[in-house]
Parts: sequence; C-alpha cells; structure tokens
Amino acid sequence: MGTRYSGGRRLFFCFCACAVGVLVGSLGAQADGVEPWVYAHAGLDHFYNLEYDEAIADFQKAIEGDPKNVHFYNYLANAYLFQELHRLGQLEGNLYDASNAFLKDRKREPDRQRIARFKEWMERGRKLCEQRLAKNSKDVEALYALGAGYGMEANYLFTVEKAYWDALRTGGKANDLHVKVLKLDPNYHDAKLIPGVYQYVVGSIPGGVKWLAFLFGYRGSKEKGVRLLNETMKEGKLVSIDAAFLLAVIYSREKRHDYSRQLLAALADFYPRNPMIRLEIGRSHQREGHVRKALEYYEVVARDAEAGKFGHRVPRDRLWYQIGTLHQQLRQHEQALDAYGRIINNNDGDGLMKAYSGLRRGEIFLAQNHLDQARAEYQRVAAMPYEEPRREAEAKLRTLGE
Repeated sequence: MGTRYSGGRRLFFCFCACAVGVLVGSLGAQADGVEPWVYAHAGLDHFYNLEYDEAIADFQKAIEGDPKNVHFYNYLANAYLFQELHRLGQLEGNLYDASNAFLKDRKREPDRQRIARFKEWMERGRKLCEQRLAKNSKDVEALYALGAGYGMEANYLFTVEKAYWDALRTGGKANDLHVKVLKLDPNYHDAKLIPGVYQYVVGSIPGGVKWLAFLFGYRGSKEKGVRLLNETMKEGKLVSIDAAFLLAVIYSREKRHDYSRQLLAALADFYPRNPMIRLEIGRSHQREGHVRKALEYYEVVARDAEAGKFGHRVPRDRLWYQIGTLHQQLRQHEQALDAYGRIINNNDGDGLMKAYSGLRRGEIFLAQNHLDQARAEYQRVAAMPYEEPRREAEAKLRTLGE
C-alpha cells in the first residue's frame, strides 16, 4: 500500500500547512514589551526558510506572551514535526531519481524525543481548543485551530508512522472541522485549504483501491480540490502562501510544469534562504527532460551551499551526486568527475555515497579507456564495508583481470 500512495506523499504535508497561517484573534499580553504576533510572524519566516531552531524559539516566545492563543501551539508543534521531517530527508524528494535510487532504501529512525515534543504541543493546543468549544460550539477560531491540529496529526501518521489509512481518517476529521468553519463563515477562505487538499488526495486514490475508499465513506474530486486551493491562494488572507506551495506540487504532479515553476519562482523570492524551492524548480525542468536547465539550478544551489549560504539546510552529498549523474548522462565527464570527487573528498561525508561515487567515477574512467584509474576506483570501493557497491566493484575488477 505504501508504494501506491507514494505519489501523493508530499500532498499530505498540506494538512499541517493551515496550522502555520491563521493570524487572527485578540492581541495577547506583552511580557517583554514585544507583541506576541511579532514573534509569531518572525517564527513563520524562519519556518518557511527551514530555520527550525529559530522558528521554535520565536513560537515559544509567542506562547509566553499569549498562552491562550490557540494558534501558537499549532505553530510550535508544526515546527518540531517539520524539523524532524527535514532530518529524515522527507523534504528532499527532488533529489531522488533512478540514478540514486539506492538512497530511497536507507531508512532513518525517527527522533522520539522530538516527536514527543510535537505531540505534547499538539495536545496542549487541542485541549485549549476543546475548552473554548465547550463554552461556545460555534467558536470559529477554535474550530479552525482544532482542525489544523488534526491536520498535523494526519501528516505525522502519513509521513513518520506510515499509517496511511489512519492518516486518511484523521485528515477526514480536519476536513470536517474546516467544512464546519465554512458553513459558519463562508468568507473564511483560508478554511478551504484542508478541504481542497483532502478532495485532491482522496480523488487521487488509485482505481484499484478506490472502491475501498468508497466503502469507508471517502469521496474526493481532484478538480474540486484544485479549485478550492486556487480560491485560497487568491482570496485567503492568511494561508495563501501555503496554498501556493501545495498548488506548485499538484501542478507538477499533473505535468503542468510551467505554472508550477511560476509559483515556485515567486515563493523563492519570498523565502530566499530556502534552497529546496530552487532545487524543486530544477527538478521540474528535469521531469520535462531539460537536463541542462536542471543542472543550472542544482549547481547554483550547490555552490551557494559550499559558500556557507544555507548552513546545513542542503543535503550536500546527495545534491553533488545528482549533479554528477546528470553530467554523466550528458557525457560531460570532467564535470561529473568533479562532482563525484567533491563527495569522495568530503571528510565528513556519507560513506555509502562515497562508495557509489567511486563506482560512477570508475564507469567514466572505463569509458575514457583509463584502465588504471578505473581499477584504482574499484579497488578503493571493494575495500569499503558496503555490500552492494563492494560486489559491483569486485565484478568490475574481475573484468579488468584481477
């Protein structure tokens, strides 16, 4: 079942997107003279630039200034969740293709301490919402924030626990709550975000299992989902950025790459410290077969990262490996050797990636008929403690007469 839903994996990130957008409600106390929403806005900027430690610190200050604000708890919980998703490599889908598929099978264990923080703040926010709804069942702000919390939980279940049907059910709760918000206030356009993605995700369930979704009462329409997200992006005051991110993903999935890139380019201007947006633009070009154009984006980000522009927010070795495979595909051997060499010569680099980079360098040297250099690469890989690349290197050495 996991492979059937992998195409929509990133779409489930949407269910927490609404938790980082609503900036409404009464002003809170100003414990240090700074209005709490100032910290919240600063935290959101850090969040979208992948600066999670800074975002967490700002959201904590916002809660200290206004501990009754239901949205701040969602912001903080969401930051912990996305920090972990980033660590797990869940936000790096643009760097995976057939050329480095071996990376897909490398599973990292979740950081349970960080997950516990996510759950703690999510539950605290949920209880606060439930307390308000016990006094007023039509409290739109509390309904919205409660739905956002269920959206984050659905995202967690889908991406971390791989509990796909549980994620769908929990996402259904988020959807129902935001549909209720829209019934109470049809002009609450931001509440269309989760229903829009829910419609699209359910509408995208493959035909082979769609009957099972219908059996459990799930209905969806891709067209309606896209329409709702467009309305959120155009009319929403609070989560239009989230809608733009999601539409960029959807349009790419639907092979409407030009529009996807337009949205991504605008988002890159808003969040210049987020390298993943520009990498996704490159990946969009790659999906269309524009390899040279993709390389332009990848190499700019890689060199900016080498200059220290993004800190640790770029998966350095994975990016250089991708660059190497594309240069190799174009038969630009010297550029490919340079890219793979950057991985091999990185003292703090990933050992397995060094091994595969050595294999690729060996292939290039063989293509150039530089047999001694090819043999040296394969000997080095054969001495490394990684079974698959070692076997491949040993086989190559046998063909070279060793």
